[in-house]
Amino acid sequence: MSAVFRHELTVSDPQVLTALGERTGMRFGYGTEDPDFSYVLSRAGDEHLAVSSVHVGGAMSLWGDTEVFTVAQVSGYRYDWQIRDESGAAAAGSSVLFRPEHPSLVVAEDVDVTLVHLPVELVQETADTVYGARTPVAFAAATSLGDRWGEYWARLARYGAGVLASEAFEEPLVRAELTRHLAVGLLECFPLVGDREERYLSMEAQTRRYRAAVQFLDDHAAEPVTVEDAARAAGTTTAALVRAFRANHPLGLTPAQYLRRTRVDAAHRDLAAGDPGAGDTVKEIAARWGFAHPGRFARYYRQVYGTTPRHTLDR
Repeated sequence: MSAVFRHELTVSDPQVLTALGERTGMRFGYGTEDPDFSYVLSRAGDEHLAVSSVHVGGAMSLWGDTEVFTVAQVSGYRYDWQIRDESGAAAAGSSVLFRPEHPSLVVAEDVDVTLVHLPVELVQETADTVYGARTPVAFAAATSLGDRWGEYWARLARYGAGVLASEAFEEPLVRAELTRHLAVGLLECFPLVGDREERYLSMEAQTRRYRAAVQFLDDHAAEPVTVEDAARAAGTTTAALVRAFRANHPLGLTPAQYLRRTRVDAAHRDLAAGDPGAGDTVKEIAARWGFAHPGRFARYYRQVYGTTPRHTLDR
């Protein structure tokens, strides 16, 4: 993933906020006549995700459009919004979804806002993977599907803000996992245009394919099976199985990566139980589990276990 950027600042001139917004795809103008106005921003992100924690002191207004999907999770005194023909007040802790090509107006006063910014391309790719249907992502409304979904998004936003504030956000795997959670949460918490039941049937089918393939790969890892064999066992195509894995595996592994990890784990068990005095070698154990190149196997092994296969065998 790309490098992380961070912004930490306090602003009393609303004109400065236009340039800050452009960094996350927010093409907004800002204005205030409040002499006590202040805007405190803490933001972190990369090219796939940005999370902003904002405190607005005093009153301000903002208007414009966005190039990305942005969800504002609000608590405080006042946050009145209008997006095309929709309008509402989000000061009670609810969320508002800002969408590209949907001009927006907000009047805010003494509020705390957590903003999650997700690129359209990333959300589209996530939808294609999760639902298995390549239809353009479009949301039917700016508010969540209901109270339960709104509360779920609020928890996600708080979690994102917590990760934002931690050193862990610097780690690519942490950001990748957070990005996936927030993208899927956006798709599930806010009303998409289209048939929701059809999407769920697609998700259920992907889950069944994933579980069937995982079971097949776990059962046959010691045999000369391939990803295509797993796809046939799951009753699907290789491409569809890749989408099912990306949608369901906690780390987003592909079937090939999962099979390799399963075999690395099996080799680890053999190394831990091996006896160099009886003739066991790293090369022989690696080959037993399909790794013809000992150096490449050692690299995979270190990535998983943080040590060398030789060290494990010799203990």
